[in-house]
This record gives sequence, structure tokens and C-alpha cells, in this order.
Amino acid sequence: MGQELPWLNRSSGPRAGGDGCAAGGLRGPFPAGPAALLAALMALLGLVTVLGNALVILAFAVERSLRTQGNFFFLNLAIADLLVGGFCIPLYIPYVLTGEWRLGRGLCKLWLVVDYLVCTASVFNIVLISLDRFISVTRAASYRAQKGMTRNAVLKMIMETYLPQKRKPITWSRGL
Repeated sequence: MGQELPWLNRSSGPRAGGDGCAAGGLRGPFPAGPAALLAALMALLGLVTVLGNALVILAFAVERSLRTQGNFFFLNLAIADLLVGGFCIPLYIPYVLTGEWRLGRGLCKLWLVVDYLVCTASVFNIVLISLDRFISVTRAASYRAQKGMTRNAVLKMIMETYLPQKRKPITWSRGL
């Protein structure tokens, strides 16, 4: 296709496996114009992510009628996405722009752990929301009757999102 774009090659970055904190993760700094545009867009993305999810959390805290079993999954999703926008994206911006990690090895490892954890939690919450919606549609009568009985199941699923996965998974009761 003609022109090579070596800065698009992310094969040696932190998500490719190995040690993401090693020098030379991304390929080279961007030219000044694209770097400024990219920094502004990423900062805007982080800000919108934080503000939007903060509003969801605030609505959940203020309005008691929103505290239903299905909405707890949305709250958990908002918390995970708030951490992505407030912690992961801001630390990723200088890494993308300079092509190397300059914030220290300890912060790099913390960023990698938090990034993987909250992104996985976010995806898992979407799966839980889908499962909850599926059950509410396919078993509508029993779903509504179990509102109080499934609170423990909801809390177990949310805790499962953040706990290490090298253990026995949650056993599902007949109610779910």
C-alpha cells in the first residue's frame, strides 16, 4: 500500500506479552501536530469517561429506586470504567506520545495490573448485564419474584469480577 507507518506497529508494546515496562515499547514520538491532536483527543476521552461514569455513580447513590439487582451491574461497570478513564488513560497518554514509559518501573507495573483488571472487569460486567437481561426476559415471572433472594448472587458475581481467577468459580444456584 505504499507508505510505511512504523509507529502503528504495537507488537512490542505491553499488550503483546512479556515485560511491558521495558524501554522501546512503542515506535518513536509523533510529529508535533499529530501528537498535539492525539493528546487532546485522548485527554478528552478520559475526561468524558470520568464525567459520564461519575454521573452514573452519583445517580445510583442519590436515587434509591435505581438500586435494583440488575442496576448493580451497571454501577459496577461504571466504577470499572471510571478507573479506566481516571487512571489508565492519563498514564497511557505520555507513553503513546513519546514511545517509551518514563514514569518509573513501579508505576508501570501498577498501571499494567490496574489496566488489565479494570478492562477485564468491564467486559465481565457487560457479560453479567447480558446474562441478567436474558434471565429477566426468559424467566420474567420467577425473575421478579426473586428480587430479594438473588441479592447474594449479585454480590457474588460482582466480587467474582475483581477476585483472582485461579480458584474455583462461582457455583450457580437454580435461581439463576
